[in-house]
Amino acid sequence: MLSDALDTLRDLAALEPPQAQERLRELRERHPESRLRLLWQREEYDDALHYDLLIKQEGEGTISLSWCPDRALPWPLRGVHRSSEFLLLRIDGAGVKVADAVAWLDFLWDEARLTDRIVTAALLQVELAGSPVELADGELQEAVDAFRRARGLLTVEQTRAWMDRRCLTEVDLRELVAGELAAARVRERVTAGRVEPYFAEHREEFAMARIARLTFPDVEAAGRAAGKLDGSAEALDGFYALAESGDAGLVIETVPLADLRKPAPGDQLVRVISVGDAVLDAETRRRVERRIFEEWIEERRRSAKIEWFWGTTSRTSTL
Repeated sequence: MLSDALDTLRDLAALEPPQAQERLRELRERHPESRLRLLWQREEYDDALHYDLLIKQEGEGTISLSWCPDRALPWPLRGVHRSSEFLLLRIDGAGVKVADAVAWLDFLWDEARLTDRIVTAALLQVELAGSPVELADGELQEAVDAFRRARGLLTVEQTRAWMDRRCLTEVDLRELVAGELAAARVRERVTAGRVEPYFAEHREEFAMARIARLTFPDVEAAGRAAGKLDGSAEALDGFYALAESGDAGLVIETVPLADLRKPAPGDQLVRVISVGDAVLDAETRRRVERRIFEEWIEERRRSAKIEWFWGTTSRTSTL
């Protein structure tokens, strides 16, 4: 296997990453007992590509294999950076350094969803590097069409304007959608065969509640209305009377019972009408799959070595 892997690395020296990944797929098929991950670095000095191959064997460890052709870039020059690499963008000739932009965006550390999304995306990339997902051209085109429809990009002109605002080419767009589609395939792979057992074990956590939600113009109005109500069954009529008076908008909806443990917005009052047993319908199945995938991501997060290179030490260490 090592000899075969070394021969493959020799062949990759003249290939671009997409072709190199395809060649690696052939190596995976010949050695399914090993988990292979290809790494590459494009040298800024001469635009050359250097490949490394990580070979992980369960219970034994990981082998790092690399090969450098004769007369390639000398080792002392590897990793040399151009000064422009430290710039995020340039406006009218004035450069904005990455470090400065990060300092301006420091408030983003208070947004946990952003950091979670970044880590999740990186963990998915690691998973896909070790176990790639094969996407057919027709499948990818359907995903691109769905991506456009979801964003209201129904004409060529709308799509082109959307891409221009984000400095995306058609190739970039297809790669973006391919990444999302591959991530969805990972989720399917993670949850395959686990939904029914998980639901049976956590059935009570997926119960649904029928609720009435009143939304008021502001927090003060909601507070005054709450003071008029008590927790008795008779208060339900008074709850609906608030909607009939025009002081608040009424919505009747079905929500996961677990969501009621979270505090409602200050301008809302919520009344539980009924609670039903959990049923494994299409919506509940999606919730179970999401829960299984989130737990899988959390397991990967706990075992992964995550290093942040921006933000203050006190904030990155807590993350």
